[in-house]
Amino acid sequence: MNIILLANLGVSSQRGVSRTDVIKGEENTLKMGVQFMQNVKDRVDFCYDSKAPSIVIEVKAYKDGYENIRKREGRIRAVTEITKDNLSYCKELTKLVNEFRHLDRIKGGLAVSESEFMATTDLKEAKPLTQVIYSNVNEVVEQGQYIFDCFWSLAIPAAQRIKEIEKGTRREFIQTIRDPREIQEIAFSLIKSATEEIMIIFSTANIFYHQEKEGMVQLLKEVAARDPHIKIRILVRIDKQVKKAVQKLREKNDNYSTDDQLQINTRVLKKSLKTKLTLLIVDKSFSLAIETKDTTKKSSYEAIGMASYSNSDSTVLSFASIFENIWIQAQGV
Repeated sequence: MNIILLANLGVSSQRGVSRTDVIKGEENTLKMGVQFMQNVKDRVDFCYDSKAPSIVIEVKAYKDGYENIRKREGRIRAVTEITKDNLSYCKELTKLVNEFRHLDRIKGGLAVSESEFMATTDLKEAKPLTQVIYSNVNEVVEQGQYIFDCFWSLAIPAAQRIKEIEKGTRREFIQTIRDPREIQEIAFSLIKSATEEIMIIFSTANIFYHQEKEGMVQLLKEVAARDPHIKIRILVRIDKQVKKAVQKLREKNDNYSTDDQLQINTRVLKKSLKTKLTLLIVDKSFSLAIETKDTTKKSSYEAIGMASYSNSDSTVLSFASIFENIWIQAQGV
């Protein structure tokens, strides 16, 4: 997640007037950072990558700056990427800030107060910065605040992320995906990752055609051949063409080592579902519900709408329950 700054550089470098400057050199950037923190009146927000916590804790001038802001009863919010490698520094950082959150894949860093903005792309562990962009231009400060607020809204509490790392717990998520190619890639990746069970609903024949064309049917055969213990079940609306394709699903290829039919079971949806979708559930751990906006399109990428991707137990198990109920009522092919 890159932090992007759009600024009009070189407005003026005189004190007391609006200016936007690029400051270079470790000594100069350190002085600017200290001055920036001294200028904070009520609040300051920091957003930086996983290397930054070590800088705040190990560089005394920065750590003192945080502590002095708190002594003046100023509020500090911080967002960073908390990892196994910087966990100890992040725990120390929780003592220096009022609110602390985690966000994946942050790059670079920014700081914004009531009246000033700073940003950098040059962060090295436990070392002062060597180049920063500074501005007190109102429009730049407002833009910086907007960027921070966007990241803050996406971040999760630091305590939650620290618990995930220390206890090895899984973070639950529900994501809305809009890029058809990304949706297709996630679907294929989930199928390849299966170790126990794959459940799929193709609510229309055209949706099945699209995925057969994209290679999903062949991928299912490869997974079934690789590990015959994986249980694969498919629900599909059927016509003559789909029926032939479904019958071929269980046929072994020459490069399959098993002498038995592939363990792929298919049943027919007796009636159309109210929504046109592809529902993929893998190992009862992940679900991908793909909406189809137009089944008449020849390309699956043109037909695919949005998708909901999740590992939330409540979401995945709800979809699995829906699948099981429809499976019981469906007819075998």
